[in-house]
Amino acid sequence: MSRFLQFYFSLNDSGSVAEQQMTEAVRLVLSADPDDDPVEAGGPVDEARVEEIMSVAHSAAQDGHPLPLEERSDVSVDLGPGATVSAFSDSLPPECPQCHELLSDWDPQEWWDGGDEPEEQCPSCGFTALVGDWLIQSTPYARTECGLVLVDWPSLEEYGPELHDALLSTVGSRPRYVSGHV
Repeated sequence: MSRFLQFYFSLNDSGSVAEQQMTEAVRLVLSADPDDDPVEAGGPVDEARVEEIMSVAHSAAQDGHPLPLEERSDVSVDLGPGATVSAFSDSLPPECPQCHELLSDWDPQEWWDGGDEPEEQCPSCGFTALVGDWLIQSTPYARTECGLVLVDWPSLEEYGPELHDALLSTVGSRPRYVSGHV
């Protein structure tokens, strides 16, 4: 059975700042009902569930490995340098934000191995920037130290655009969104 994952994450933030941002993102999500159309924040928040989600995130961070999919609830958080993001079966290479050329020969191995976000240059127009500043909504791989993961929620981009925008504003200084099926 295919599962739909959405990742809201920051490419710059870590530590206590990231923890505060993720806690607020969890509160936003828990104040929404995924069965509503549109999905909107603003309902009551179960603070015990917020604490539980963040506690699980801390335990996984101490282990140095993000939670496996089968151990995730519908809302989870990744903290720490081992967190990764992927669009899985919906993956496409990064797309140039200027000319929209796909970086078809992009190899995420450098990012995977070293943890440092690589700088890339578009072979068509010459645009050069860190790969996270490219269009990466369908990236096969990104690395972060803080992220919110939604499992089997409706696409907030489509069914909850205000919540989608609020989450991007909450998760950090270089917020990104990736989604895909696994």
